[in-house]
Amino acid sequence: MKSTKKIPACFAVLLFTAGTMFYPACNFLDIEPYITDMFTLDTIFVKQEYVQGYLNNVYGYLTDNGSFRGNPDNGNLTMPWTPISDECVSGYRRGNYHSYPIWCNNELTPENFYYFDRWDTYYEGIRKANIFIMRVNECQEASALRRMEWTGEAIFVKAMCYFELMLTWGPIPIVPEEPAGVDTPLSELVPERSTWDECSEYVEGLLKRAIELLPETRLDNSEVGKATKNAARAVLSRLTLYTASPLFNGQNAEFASFKNNAGVPYLNPVKSMDKWAKAAATAKELVDLKPNDLYTVPSMANTPKAPVPADEQADFPFGAGGIDHYHSYKDMFDGECVQASANHELLFTKQRSDVTGYGRYLDPGMIEGWSGMYMPQRMVDAYYMADGRDIDHASAGYPYERTGYTDRDSTFSGDRSNNGFTLLSGTRKWYVNREIRFYATVAFHNSYYPSTSSTETLIGADGKTAKYFSNSVSGKDAAAQRSATQGEEYPMTGYLCRKFNHYEDSWLANGRRKLKYGINYRMAEVYLNYVEAMNELEPGQTYNVGNVAVSRNEAEMRRCFNLIRYRAGLPGITGADAADYAAMKKLIERERQIEMMWEGRRYFDTRRNKTAMIHENETVMGLDVSARSYEQEKFFTVIKSVERYWLYKVFTTRQTFWPIPKHEVDKNYNLDQMPGY
Repeated sequence: MKSTKKIPACFAVLLFTAGTMFYPACNFLDIEPYITDMFTLDTIFVKQEYVQGYLNNVYGYLTDNGSFRGNPDNGNLTMPWTPISDECVSGYRRGNYHSYPIWCNNELTPENFYYFDRWDTYYEGIRKANIFIMRVNECQEASALRRMEWTGEAIFVKAMCYFELMLTWGPIPIVPEEPAGVDTPLSELVPERSTWDECSEYVEGLLKRAIELLPETRLDNSEVGKATKNAARAVLSRLTLYTASPLFNGQNAEFASFKNNAGVPYLNPVKSMDKWAKAAATAKELVDLKPNDLYTVPSMANTPKAPVPADEQADFPFGAGGIDHYHSYKDMFDGECVQASANHELLFTKQRSDVTGYGRYLDPGMIEGWSGMYMPQRMVDAYYMADGRDIDHASAGYPYERTGYTDRDSTFSGDRSNNGFTLLSGTRKWYVNREIRFYATVAFHNSYYPSTSSTETLIGADGKTAKYFSNSVSGKDAAAQRSATQGEEYPMTGYLCRKFNHYEDSWLANGRRKLKYGINYRMAEVYLNYVEAMNELEPGQTYNVGNVAVSRNEAEMRRCFNLIRYRAGLPGITGADAADYAAMKKLIERERQIEMMWEGRRYFDTRRNKTAMIHENETVMGLDVSARSYEQEKFFTVIKSVERYWLYKVFTTRQTFWPIPKHEVDKNYNLDQMPGY
């Protein structure tokens, strides 16, 4: 029986004036924003320009996946998914903004999230979206079509806020959409967590409603960042895939005691193939609408010939021919593809993104980068050779040489002085013959940065070359002499990430940076979602999801997977690969790891697939960056990274989700804390 307690007086005032509710509290400091709403909403929802401004504010609650630092220059809402996953390690352990090792070292507590306590923020976004949805039709200045699209946008943002809460905290409370009345029982004002499946179904419903209301496309680049039908379909694809994944679909015995007040498990304990079928059908809808939509750039005079079999040399999308694989991949991230509206691979990008400013944390010291986040050796070794082989099974044609150095410069995909990639003489040979995405992403010792916005004489003793010896401009000794860095800003594993660095970029006084956009969703992920879901279906069985039929279609698995491979200049998978469930599972995991490196997806992939216990407990390895320039062979010794005592990862069950902040549990006695906290 529900409690019949009446709402305390302060709740009544808060809820009546707010228009909606997301947590109960008798803190009168919380009243100010609600009072502000009460006095301004009647004015806002009269004029069209004010309504658009309010909606723009609602969009501000979306996470910026273009940046993962704690203190973005433009105040964007960021989360630390890359630096706290196994694809990255950070030397920072400072104050509120750069507290990444607190997560990595399993030291997070409900009392202190540092900069990243977004629980209240996301629910505030939901509250404002609800207000907008309830009142937008009061604006008679706007056409019915405009109001319909606005409503779809607000529903989209609301769904995204809920999904971000789920990704961070797992099963979370679904709050009322309508304002609570003064006679609402207290039990309804202190909602408990819904199960993951209930949350997933609710957000799925929001996204489907948004799809009905949103436009198919946006007119031009000025509207990039606004939701479309395909943006909502992309979120739906990710949501349904995650819900079908082992953690949420039967492989969660470690959470058997994690139940609500009725004794219902928060995570589904019984595997359902219907969830995988839904994930496949959801991705299929978008794949059918955009069958080959990956970003590509035509081949250049010095584009390397893709070492693929003869029957895979046709022009893309039927083979790896006709495109420049380096620019087709990298130009999406570094700002070279200026018009986001012209890039059909992009499904949703943030209107304002910190990705340009975030780049300083990734760039080397000789262009005044801060070098605060690094790639572990294991991520570097995950990349294939140019012909698609592992480094441990390299071919004679594209060998992986563990010793020696190159004796000449070589440039491909453009000019050395600007848009091309140059492999310099004196580069360790284990960086030669690698796949294109390796060169687009990994900044290894002796990497060349054109930095065309800076004059070479101002770059320093190493010129435009990133050298990571201890006594180099970009090394440990130089960092120790820069007071603002506290000695932490040098590549402690011997690797940085150059995926977001444009050839113009420089942080020197006379330099500038190419403006970039943050990518939240793109088609490459959807193709891989589709392949992963199909791979899990029972062979020979057809599943009907609404009016969509899906099956473990090996030909379709090959087609979609090979789009990613061909764009990268790699041979496609074979029919034998597609027929082997276990082999495909490994190929998919690795392709997601490489294709979406440092895009914020790896953190969730390892958790939903139950591999975080393996990968995040592996020793963080790197090169010996204490070596000086005359100790070259010592530098290339792979060792445990020990430059700071916190350069390690550890994963236990309790790190699957974050704990609910203590201030929220104190307010709501129905909120079950995450096990282990």
